[in-house]
Amino acid sequence: MRQLMVLANRRLEWREIAAPRLLQATDALVRPVALSVCDADVAYLRGAFPLRSEFCFGHEFVADVIETGDQVGGFAVGDRVVVAFLIACGACDRCRRGFPAACTVVPQKSAYGFGVFGDWGGAACDLIRVPYAETMMVKLPPGVSAVDAASVGDNLSDAFRCVEEGLREEPGAPILIVAGNGAAPSISLYAAALARALGSEQVDFIDSDPYRLAIAESVGANPIEMAEAPSRHGSYPVTVDTSGDPSGRWLSAALRSTAPYGRCTSCGVYHGATPLPVGAMYERGVRFTIGWANVHALMPSVLDLLARKKVPVERIHTVAPWDEAIDALENPPAKLVLAREASS
Repeated sequence: MRQLMVLANRRLEWREIAAPRLLQATDALVRPVALSVCDADVAYLRGAFPLRSEFCFGHEFVADVIETGDQVGGFAVGDRVVVAFLIACGACDRCRRGFPAACTVVPQKSAYGFGVFGDWGGAACDLIRVPYAETMMVKLPPGVSAVDAASVGDNLSDAFRCVEEGLREEPGAPILIVAGNGAAPSISLYAAALARALGSEQVDFIDSDPYRLAIAESVGANPIEMAEAPSRHGSYPVTVDTSGDPSGRWLSAALRSTAPYGRCTSCGVYHGATPLPVGAMYERGVRFTIGWANVHALMPSVLDLLARKKVPVERIHTVAPWDEAIDALENPPAKLVLAREASS
C-alpha cells in the first residue's frame, strides 16, 4: 500500500509499504478518506521543531471501516468514522478518569503520525490499524462530510476544550483568542468559530496576519491586528493562547488579560523554559490549562455541533486532492484538508 513519509530532511515522499493487519481482537482496519493537516505538522515541515528520523505522515483523519476484530462492537464494515489521534485503551484508571492522553497501557503520548510517540503509522495511507477501536473511533453523523470532520480527532476538539468549559461556566462570556504570529492557525480559527457556536457574544481575535484575520472575521470574530504582543488587552473571563512563542510574550498577554478567576487555556507547543507572569496570575487567581487535549471524550460533542451546522469550518478549510498532498504542502494555507474523493 502507499504511505506518505516525512524524510529525515523534512521532505515528503510517497512509498510502498506492507499493509497492516489486525493484531488484537479489539483492533479495526480503516481506509482514510479525508486527512486534515495539523498545525504541528506544518510547524515541523517549516523547521520549528528538531529533526527526527523519517516517519509516517498524518494523524487527523476520517476513514471507512474495512475490517473489525471479534471484540469490536458497535461498528460494521463500511461505517465512516473519526479516529482519535492519541492511542488510548479506554479502560485503565487514567482513561476512565477522562485523561486518555495519560493512558497507562500504552507508552506515554502514543499517537499516529509524529514518529516520536511510537510506531503507530500515519494516516496519509491506504490502510491503517486502529487499536482499542471502540475507544478510538466515533461514527460520522448523517449529513456531516468527511472533509468537515477531518480535524475532529485532534485540532477541532482541541479548540473545543479551549472555549467550551468557560462558556458552560459563564454562558455568553466574551472571549479573547491570542494567535500571535500564527503558530497554530487552525486551532485559533476553530476556537473562534466554536466560541460563537457555543454562544459567546464577543470573540476578540489577535493575530499578526491579515489573511488569518479575514478568516476569523468570516466566522464571527472581531479581528485585531497586532505585530507585537501587548502587555495586556482588556479583561476576559475566557482567554485562549495558540501562539507557541518561546519568549512567552503572547502567552503572557493572554494570561494578563484573563479576568479574576477566569480560565486561560493554551494550545501552543512549548519546549523548554518559557516565562510566565506568575505574580499577575496569582493576584487574579487565573485558572490555567495546558497540555494535549483528551480528545476521545470531546469528539461526540464536536460532531454534534457539525451535524447541527453550528460551525462554519468550510470557511477555514482549503481542500486539495489526496494525490496532490506533496504539492499542497509546499505552501499550506491556514488549514489544509486532503480528500480522497470529491464527495468527501
